[in-house]
Amino acid sequence: MHVVGAATVLALVLSLAVLPSAIAGGGIQASPTAARARAVSTPTYASGGVAPVPRPLVSRPVGHGRIGECHPASEPGDYVNPLARARVTPERIDQGVDYAGSGTLSAIGAAMVTYVATTGTGWPGSFIEYRLLDGPEAGCYVYYAEGVNPAPDLRVGHRVAAGQPIATIISGWETGIEIGWGAGTGTTAYAAKARQWDATSDEHSSASPAGKSFSALVASLGGPPGKIEG
Repeated sequence: MHVVGAATVLALVLSLAVLPSAIAGGGIQASPTAARARAVSTPTYASGGVAPVPRPLVSRPVGHGRIGECHPASEPGDYVNPLARARVTPERIDQGVDYAGSGTLSAIGAAMVTYVATTGTGWPGSFIEYRLLDGPEAGCYVYYAEGVNPAPDLRVGHRVAAGQPIATIISGWETGIEIGWGAGTGTTAYAAKARQWDATSDEHSSASPAGKSFSALVASLGGPPGKIEG
């Protein structure tokens, strides 16, 4: 009788010992895979700037190629016409959209400035880029290039609001200006980074998918779209 009682007590102690792990792990034989599945994943964002707030990066494709997590489309959202304070004549769509004219270029939406240079840009003139922080294209980059002067005191890291002046168009500049989707890597346009544009495209005035996308966005905001020439 005493031997049976001791065995019973020992079995009871062992069962109590494994019960907490069974509850926490979904069973005594719970696998490491099941444990990892319960972990909460941390969202990741494209490199080269601050994570957009309050919405995550968009993930809609345009043409071919991937650049981080940004795939610019052409939805107006809460954006404003970047050409509202300018008088321009639309020209060809290439990597972006070309214009000739004068006036001020404004930020499409709330953004952070990521690049500002007037020399050594690889473009015939200046290169200014900012990263949208909100709206349907949050996380995407926009550039203003060639015949533009940056707004006074515009610096990398500055936050700008929708409609805030970004640059002044230099009237009579030989190549005019170009605006479009940037890649967030130096002075490269999205179209070039995504291999939608090369020297042959330039020679034949081919309109890149990214250029068409940006032209459609400008048109949806009340600005003049570019011309498809190739």
